[in-house]
Amino acid sequence: MHGLLSLLLLAVMPGVALAQSSQFGVRGLGFPGRGLATRAIGSGGAFGLFDQESSLNPAALSAAATLTSVFTLSQAFRSVENPSGTASTRDTRFPQLMIVGPVRQTGAALGLSYTGYTDRDFTIASSSTIDLRGIPVGVVDSFSSRGGLSDLRVAGAYRIRDRWTFGVGFHVITGSNRLESRRTFSDSSYFPSRQRAEVSYTGVGVSGGVIRQMGTRFAMAALARWDGHLNVDRDSARVGTVDLPYTFGLGIRWLPVPQLDLATQAIVRTWSGANSDLLAQGGLGADNTWEVAVGAEYTPDLKRPFRRPLRIGARYGQLPFRLTPATQPHEYAVSAGSGMRFAQQRGGVDLALEHVWRSEGPYSERGFILTFGISVRP
Repeated sequence: MHGLLSLLLLAVMPGVALAQSSQFGVRGLGFPGRGLATRAIGSGGAFGLFDQESSLNPAALSAAATLTSVFTLSQAFRSVENPSGTASTRDTRFPQLMIVGPVRQTGAALGLSYTGYTDRDFTIASSSTIDLRGIPVGVVDSFSSRGGLSDLRVAGAYRIRDRWTFGVGFHVITGSNRLESRRTFSDSSYFPSRQRAEVSYTGVGVSGGVIRQMGTRFAMAALARWDGHLNVDRDSARVGTVDLPYTFGLGIRWLPVPQLDLATQAIVRTWSGANSDLLAQGGLGADNTWEVAVGAEYTPDLKRPFRRPLRIGARYGQLPFRLTPATQPHEYAVSAGSGMRFAQQRGGVDLALEHVWRSEGPYSERGFILTFGISVRP
């Protein structure tokens, strides 16, 4: 059973979903996080490279005018289809916590954030018949995982003459999967079996970003990030490593009229670097991914720009970890959101709603993700 757990860790095939996050987070390291604040999610993620409350581009921290803390909560509702049938799932996440603020009279800003890197919460089950002492006996096997990877970032940014902004970040990536495998028998003369294990991960990475302001209405942003590799330990014993991706991003922001802000961004991640590591551990490997988003923010009242702006956006992206050998999963999403500031802009709430479609061969899901953000400026 201990060897079976090792194999199932990265090679498990979805069966019947019992209660979990996305079925596309079962294989590999899980379902990747995006590192976005609520207001960026409302515009499809298109403003992510310019948003100081997101954990994507360290150069964006320079836009923070005062010390700000941000807390994000998300609730997902999904309808899932796969060869084993259909199911409805839901989950609650706390995808980001951030503190950011300027360093007075220096043109610099510093930030500390805690973000979900991947999510791997699931429970799957399958039934079959095995031959025991020449007699067919029905069995039900279940396999569950609780955990994922988190990204702790310390970052700083520096602005030069209101035209160039540079930022760097240092990342600690850590987390664990608490695994449990169960087998029960239809014949009560056989006792059920259970095996548990904990797999932990540690790694470090660095990121760098730049924002170039071209006049008052146009800006460009770029991101490069290297996450090195993860050390993988099972029950405190080193069992291997997994290479993490390089990330490259490019964003454009345009203000055609004072009330309307437009943006687009594209991000590429080289997840194929983990392919050989995952294959060696019994999985189906990993593929490079790319994502593109477009979005807009409309401000009805320029005298009170933080009072119920309207945000809309759309995105398309690929997912790195396959469920079947032949195809790569992908997703579409449309989103909308708004927010407001109160108490002399010392407090704020933001709300975003996404409608997401994901598919790969016979596996598909669609659902709504509601994200709620709270910001405090003491």
